[in-house]
Amino acid sequence: MKGKVLFFNIQKGFGKISTDESTPQEVFIHFTEILNDAKILLVNEEVEFEVENTTKGLSAKNLNRITDREIGLIEQFENGFGFIRSLSSTDDKYFIHHSDVIGSGFKKIESGFEVEFTPSVSDKGLQAIEIVLRDTRTALEKFAHFPNWEDAIIDLAKNHAQPEDGNWDYIKNKTGAYPVLESYITYTFLRLHKEGKIKYATKKEAGKELRFACFNTGLATIKQEDIFAYFEHRGNNPYFRTNDGYLKQPAWIFKCFDRESNRIMNSFAEKPELANYFQNAEELIYESGKRLIPDFEHILDDREKRFPESFRALSKAQQVERIKSAIETALTRIRRNYKTAIPQFYSDSIQLLLPLCITTAENADVALVVASEGEVYRANTVLPLDWAYNNARLLAKPDREWLNP
Repeated sequence: MKGKVLFFNIQKGFGKISTDESTPQEVFIHFTEILNDAKILLVNEEVEFEVENTTKGLSAKNLNRITDREIGLIEQFENGFGFIRSLSSTDDKYFIHHSDVIGSGFKKIESGFEVEFTPSVSDKGLQAIEIVLRDTRTALEKFAHFPNWEDAIIDLAKNHAQPEDGNWDYIKNKTGAYPVLESYITYTFLRLHKEGKIKYATKKEAGKELRFACFNTGLATIKQEDIFAYFEHRGNNPYFRTNDGYLKQPAWIFKCFDRESNRIMNSFAEKPELANYFQNAEELIYESGKRLIPDFEHILDDREKRFPESFRALSKAQQVERIKSAIETALTRIRRNYKTAIPQFYSDSIQLLLPLCITTAENADVALVVASEGEVYRANTVLPLDWAYNNARLLAKPDREWLNP
């Protein structure tokens, strides 16, 4: 039988199909009955399937997709376009443009995201169209199941980590979690995972081999004791169950954030190392002798909404002059105090954040992002202060002279 997809829930892996009959009927479909490796059905997609009458109504079996669909990984993505590497053939790379992404803006796409797409050919060569983001989980979410993430973060902030003058909760959300701390733990794990610094251990107990994992959060207690994140393997707990869908479920379960004195650490022969973000400390300091080249077109045309409303009301010529003046003021401040240029880690590299005081001379409105390229610095974008603080906190607690979200 043929039909068209009415809807499909990506997270839960089920949907409904309308049969191609004179009197259409709605048929339930579960991803396990889709014969293709790509399991996300598109609205209005034509499909072929068998129908089974169950106690809950009509259900589709052995569904075949008429349109070829593939699974791939975002290998590169910047300024709205990039490439997908097909998982069925590591040699095939498909051009991707944000306009071909279904249901999501291109700002949500990051390298490493798993997607499903329709392979096509254009004047650019292989091109992916009808792209659906398949797996947008962070590396930490793929690694471990957190029974209650928000409670864990609150416990870490209130009962373990050295207080940071309210910095963890400067944008405290309705649930009571700490967004800066959440981001810090998420990206610290990502860096540690890339560096191969997640530690694993086993121990025998009652004739059974138990497995554990651990990483160094980079945080400390008020007594300067390292704080670690501890995990146990799913196999340790035969009663633990998750609803396995078409995405691979984590092999580990979060246990707690705690000091090295937690007895789980007894099983680890080596102490987990800190994340490393740079090779040379000179990268963290702005070189005043280098020329700074701002990309005004990108800053103003693509990032204008990040500036105050009064600034956006100015003409383009006035905006350029205002930014030039703000940059000169920032460079003067750096010459007086090198700490004014705050390092951040983004896209696997060190960048520097400079204060741009647009509306008043006292307070920064946005942070200018500066990257070293050869013999010069280039500034291609600006960040809201809360974004800037998030990125800077990965390296160290930022000086609050101007970076006050």
